Amino acid sequence: MIGLEFHSPDALRIAELERPVAGDGEIVVDVVATGICGTDLKIARGEHRLYPAGTVRVPGHELVGRIRENRSSRSELRVGDLVAIAPNVACGDCRSCRRDHPNLCEHYASVGLTFDGGLAESVLLPRRAVEQGNAIPLPEGMDPLDAVLMEPLAAVLRGLRAIDFGEGDSLVVIGAGPIGLLAVRLARQLGASNIIVSQTSPARRELARRFGADHTVDPRAEDLAEAVRRLTDGVGADCVLVATPIPEVFRTSLELAAVGGRINFFAGLPSGKGETPLDANLVHYRELVVTGSTANTTEDCVAALDILSERAADYRPLITHTLPLTRAAEAFETAAEGSALKVVVTP
Repeated sequence: MIGLEFHSPDALRIAELERPVAGDGEIVVDVVATGICGTDLKIARGEHRLYPAGTVRVPGHELVGRIRENRSSRSELRVGDLVAIAPNVACGDCRSCRRDHPNLCEHYASVGLTFDGGLAESVLLPRRAVEQGNAIPLPEGMDPLDAVLMEPLAAVLRGLRAIDFGEGDSLVVIGAGPIGLLAVRLARQLGASNIIVSQTSPARRELARRFGADHTVDPRAEDLAEAVRRLTDGVGADCVLVATPIPEVFRTSLELAAVGGRINFFAGLPSGKGETPLDANLVHYRELVVTGSTANTTEDCVAALDILSERAADYRPLITHTLPLTRAAEAFETAAEGSALKVVVTP
């Protein structure tokens, strides 16, 4: 088979690979579609901590496929069935796993990050992943292209849950990339009272409005904190989601929250560059809740797939480009340009 291999530093190329064969407890999935996200672009730039110098690996963790081989005891995973893959594999035994934080597993493994992923014609799912339910059958009749959005939507769902977002809450989303737009659409469906999106690009601001934002702000043209106060009757936002990896917006996010507001640092900064100044007095005197969220769990993915199966048409516009695996390098270039939203690669 063929696959897109990372050869550090900063090199992706199509290679002839051995098609995986399932061992005891494992399954092999023939890939139908794989999405490219910001993590994949970080890998391609040679900046991801799990792709150190000397790494040779197939990336791709937003994938849907058809079961080719099943050597596990999971009889419901029938050969030929379509499955979406929850990428994160927990050990089940460490302190984080025992405290119900499997996404923070001390022995974390992940499709496309620690072992070969979905930018190939087939992918092997190891025994532990099969046992914990990482291969999730698609609902009857669901388009596999829609299911590619399961993993990023699961991450957004986790981010909104971290700040206890609910009906009637106002929300500021900083950044209108795919994650920010998913957050806007999901928050609208959850009953947001007022959604404000901060984004420098006019085209992305227009997309945010189409996805459900009530207001958009260009932070280069006006002071974002003043704009948010104006758009919330001087109160500030109940919730703030930081969805862009720009250091100064983490500081700014605290200024946007109402008294008792909740802020989620969804985006991460590059490894070794995570320090950024914050006004601790804002947290102290306003009793703000500042939290982060990272990756997602299998349970998050199941919940996201349910949402997509019920409201696929609401999320489908996020997929703007589909290219074959043989043009994967072009797919990465398209994703990095900024004009595309979700780029999907199909074998």
